[in-house]
Amino acid sequence: MKKSGLKKYSYLLVPVLFLLFSAPSALDYVFHFPDEKYYTDAVLQMMDKEDCFTPYQANGSPRFKKPILTYWVLMGSYKVFGVSKISSRLFFWLAGAILVLVIYLMSKSISGDKKMAFTAAFITAANPLVLMSASRSIPDILLTLFLTISAWGFIKILNSLKPRKEHFWMAYMGAALAFETKGIPAAAFAGISILFLLFNPWKKKRLNQIFEPFSLIVSILIALSWFIIMYVEHGSVYLNSFFADQVGNRVSSKFAQVFTNLFLGIVFLAAYLIPWIVIVFSNPKALKQFTKKSSLQTKAVFGFILSWVLLVIVMSGAVFKFYDRYLLPVIPLISIFFAYVISFSTTHLKKSIFKIFLIINIFVIGLSLLYTGFIYFDNVLFAGILLNVLLIISWLIGWLKNIDYETKLAGTILLLFFNVFSFLYPLLMPNPGEQLVENLTKQGLSKNEKVYVYGNIRTASNIRIHSKNAFNVVSMDTIYSLPAEPKHFLVFSKKEESFLDLKNYNVTMGSEEWKNVNNDRFPDFLQEPVKDLKEKGTKYFIAKPKEKNEKS
Repeated sequence: MKKSGLKKYSYLLVPVLFLLFSAPSALDYVFHFPDEKYYTDAVLQMMDKEDCFTPYQANGSPRFKKPILTYWVLMGSYKVFGVSKISSRLFFWLAGAILVLVIYLMSKSISGDKKMAFTAAFITAANPLVLMSASRSIPDILLTLFLTISAWGFIKILNSLKPRKEHFWMAYMGAALAFETKGIPAAAFAGISILFLLFNPWKKKRLNQIFEPFSLIVSILIALSWFIIMYVEHGSVYLNSFFADQVGNRVSSKFAQVFTNLFLGIVFLAAYLIPWIVIVFSNPKALKQFTKKSSLQTKAVFGFILSWVLLVIVMSGAVFKFYDRYLLPVIPLISIFFAYVISFSTTHLKKSIFKIFLIINIFVIGLSLLYTGFIYFDNVLFAGILLNVLLIISWLIGWLKNIDYETKLAGTILLLFFNVFSFLYPLLMPNPGEQLVENLTKQGLSKNEKVYVYGNIRTASNIRIHSKNAFNVVSMDTIYSLPAEPKHFLVFSKKEESFLDLKNYNVTMGSEEWKNVNNDRFPDFLQEPVKDLKEKGTKYFIAKPKEKNEKS
């Protein structure tokens, strides 16, 4: 009984592994993604002003560019756990794990096959774009989660003679929440889904078959609620700013740029699907036979997935500047298609590709051992090495030998992501924000003193998070005037130093890149390159006004 009970919940292993292997990148600012500052700064302002509806920029002006849901998720985390680097990303990290779980349940619901569902969940979990997006406090992972739930609902409506009410709720409420997360792009996915249901050649639906009045009306009200509140509070200024960000400042009319972005969208999508895309197309004849002999239900699912892929490529091509994260919403659905092919058709190269990723992992583990043993001991890196040792022991005693190659391959990709970030941790940490907070505290910063930060506003945001919003931080951006009040601190990088009159300040080092990298511990032939790397790394300085007796 106990074994069968454990087996019943074995599907939870996939999201748990996702959380484990993405933890080093998600739970600390190894990389602080540029757009995170807009959301963390806005939420801190909203909390200070006790305003739950209007996001604000760091300078206090309203920020209408994105809908409210991402801000609410972040605010909820701050309210429950306080302001910190972990709470800034916690719910987005968990959203990534929920997405993996949803893909398992969705795949099982559509195909009726548990093994295929496991494969789809593992392919999604091991996708680098999913892993990276779950490590950032920006809307993309939330958007993808809600759109995936919406797609699940639409596919169930598509393939059911009498869809249940919850399928309509999933389809329309998922789209509504996605709309409250990212705006117009979510509406485009809902639109293409409805059009596909009406006009596809396999499982065509009539208009009255795809709408359920109550769920549709409630979903529309939820989708538009925040927008109505903002219009009432701020009028047309809000709408002008929102549409400028969503359409006016995004959509390109230049043919060359559109063509370039379309090409980038296709190339990047294919790159993010490696190695699975290679495996799926490794046996073209079998793939052709499989798709040809598939049931109408399965063909309809594949057609639905293809419609989303075409939409995301077109949308990526239509923007002024291409970002790879625009491709994220289709990754889970493509993972389902790949799982279908791998599970029910004949494919090649799984074993060979698994060995390649295994060798890459061994190489990274070797570097980690050398760095820990001879250069610098770090707890996070050491914990990563211990996990690898446990996995090797599990392999040797036979616990992992009966796992199929697609699962092993997904596991090695997840492990590679974990090992790379574990290795980077002692190289890139402590984060500049953490160092600046530590050094400002050492210099006696009081609650009444302001910290004026010049240059990229991300630095100011970083300080706010690492100080748990205890410091009074002012983002000066490129305004290089000095504060009038006698007691304050300045923070700036070498780039901004020439724009500031610092003759009446004592300047000290605030933070340095590669702080824990000691070039003297490296072999002789690497010492000079490492020294040059450290010297070229970004440094931030702290300036404090001189006392009267110090001034010349």
